[in-house]
Amino acid sequence: MKKCLLILCLCLALVFCLAACGESTDSGSQPADTSAPADSADASADASADASADAAAETTGPKTPDDVKHVTLAATPSSGQIFQFISEAHGFAAEEGVEIELVYIDNVPDALTALAAGKVNVISTYGTGGPLVQIAQGVDLDIFGGYMIIGETPIYGKPETEWTDLNSFVGKSIATSTNGTADSALRCILWDAGIYDQVEWVEIKRSQDVLQAIANGEVDFGGTATGHQIQAAKLGLEVKMWPDEYYPKHSCCRMLADGTWIENEDNQESLYRLLRAYLRAEEYLQTHKDEAVQLVCDNLGMDKETAESFVLSEHYELNTDPYKAAVIKMWNKFKEFGRVDADTDINIEDHINTAIYERALSSLMEDYPDDDFFQTKWEEFQEYDA
Repeated sequence: MKKCLLILCLCLALVFCLAACGESTDSGSQPADTSAPADSADASADASADASADAAAETTGPKTPDDVKHVTLAATPSSGQIFQFISEAHGFAAEEGVEIELVYIDNVPDALTALAAGKVNVISTYGTGGPLVQIAQGVDLDIFGGYMIIGETPIYGKPETEWTDLNSFVGKSIATSTNGTADSALRCILWDAGIYDQVEWVEIKRSQDVLQAIANGEVDFGGTATGHQIQAAKLGLEVKMWPDEYYPKHSCCRMLADGTWIENEDNQESLYRLLRAYLRAEEYLQTHKDEAVQLVCDNLGMDKETAESFVLSEHYELNTDPYKAAVIKMWNKFKEFGRVDADTDINIEDHINTAIYERALSSLMEDYPDDDFFQTKWEEFQEYDA
């Protein structure tokens, strides 16, 4: 019995020693042997690769800024701000870190007054002609982007008023909203046709009043801002001509800010983010115009027929590009027929800032390198803004 107990004790001691030999004797400097079977190692490698892929996915693409910039933007209630509506509906503005507050102002003079008073930071849907006249008068305004390159701004008349070609305007009166796009484009067209001085120009502040003047027989023809076709039809008026058919890419609505305000780097950052959001909205619009119609109805309380009359019109092109060449062309036309002093020493190029737009577009091309839309926009920028 004693001999058996002694053998048992020796066996237990041997087991204990063997177990102790498998443990590390230096826990602070040498790692333990963590080798695993081949299958386990492969599984671990796959899991690590998946984790790396997930991490890479999280770090690629545009990042939402940590702060939020605020911009107050004036727009007309007759057509609104479709890029803004899309940006809000699909989170583009939020993703770009910019909050855009819309202020609806009905006409060009009041919008320019609000900008000068600092009540808004940007004006968007007020044509090109009005701002050019203000710049010519010494007002410090900078164009930094676009909204419409052509607007749905026809010339109306009564059904019985004859119109066959531009010569039909000779000896007739034409009312337009002061410095609106219909006014600016038509003046350039009739100047080139050689009949500018053979018509009576009547300037009226609001588009609604232009239509009423035609309906009342006070003038023969009239042009309005975007979005008045249905109202005109209800007054018994009809479209006589479309300015863009005679003057393509005539530069409708430009986006402008005060020149001093835009010099501030923080404000430039705000506009950079706004333009990124609007460029993304412009791309989305290309294949979602029916949705844009509904967004206009929802945001402006507008009936669908009116919204469709301009959103789906072939005479309506939304475009964020500054279109520097088109602005310069209109400026030179204005100097020819006296809308701007021909002897002015103002260089209009000093009031066209393309750098912020270029930065916004370039950054989107980097974030979305396979996106054909932004590449096309870049080609457009090279053609019209170089």
